[in-house]
Amino acid sequence: MVTRREFLVEAAAGAAAAAGMVVGLPGPLWGAGPAPLQSKSRVVVIRHESLAAENLAPPRIRNLLDEAAKALAGESKAADAWARWFRPDDRPGIKVNCLGYATRPAVAQALAEAVGAVGLPPEQMILWDRTGRELQAAGYTLREAGPGVRCFGTDALESRGNAGYAAEIATSGSIGSLYSRIITDETNTLVSACVLKDHGGAGLTCSLKNFFGAIHNPNKYHGNNCDPFVADVCAHALIRDRLRLVVCDATHPQYHGGPAMRVQWQWPYGGLILGTDPVAVDSVAREILVRRRAAAKMKPLEAEGRPVRYLATAQARGLGTADLDRIEVISIGKTWTNLE
Repeated sequence: MVTRREFLVEAAAGAAAAAGMVVGLPGPLWGAGPAPLQSKSRVVVIRHESLAAENLAPPRIRNLLDEAAKALAGESKAADAWARWFRPDDRPGIKVNCLGYATRPAVAQALAEAVGAVGLPPEQMILWDRTGRELQAAGYTLREAGPGVRCFGTDALESRGNAGYAAEIATSGSIGSLYSRIITDETNTLVSACVLKDHGGAGLTCSLKNFFGAIHNPNKYHGNNCDPFVADVCAHALIRDRLRLVVCDATHPQYHGGPAMRVQWQWPYGGLILGTDPVAVDSVAREILVRRRAAAKMKPLEAEGRPVRYLATAQARGLGTADLDRIEVISIGKTWTNLE
């Protein structure tokens, strides 16, 4: 149930959208003409005590995703919000992160159900990451065919050659990589279903770095805090032109020791972060981690030699907005800066 406070937040968001004030918030994607002039990126952070539970319930998550989607799109109906980003003939690839501390399957399941609400058959969707082994270890059930949402790793396509990666090297800025055939062959739209966690080199793993799991050689690109490599991977048209939405699992973010799972540095933030601007989502995510580390009296990421360099590069590449003062953050429930 939406509280009066949440309704007022959403109503304000809708008014802003109608006035054309928000970057990263597309108009209707299908034949509705150009989007209005915009000045800010919009990111929605929805928080609820049920998201802080250890055992997450997909139906409850789905309801919260619908509320967040309405606020993000400036729509009064959830179906109209999801239709801003997806249509029935899409073939979405929902990229989860299963390396170390993983995107929770309940979040990915609820997201797939929400995307499918536009009339998109579940069989047209794929939940995916690098390998089936990593997906299974994170609690996902593999399904390569049959009824329902498919779920498999790039390695499931190894019979097509190159261990499931494309035949030809794709270049983008400083990177030269083979992209997963799940992107090149099986899908035409992308969702970054990432998890909010610290990274021992890059400082942060969220929506952009999630796509290191889409190339065959991410091991080559960890120097200089993964900069400019994270931005360049995502600047390729295969990702840049297909990424429709970011949904970040911030139910129990990890503020140190990542990307491996380190339970001692996780806390029940109880949130989901939604946006269409991946740089803005990552900038909000970084701020949450920075504040949590400060509250725990930890050194700043910069003092540990792990500044999140790639955000400024991604902004320079035209992938989105990194400056917090140019991002409109809408909180539903507990405010996003309250770390309790």
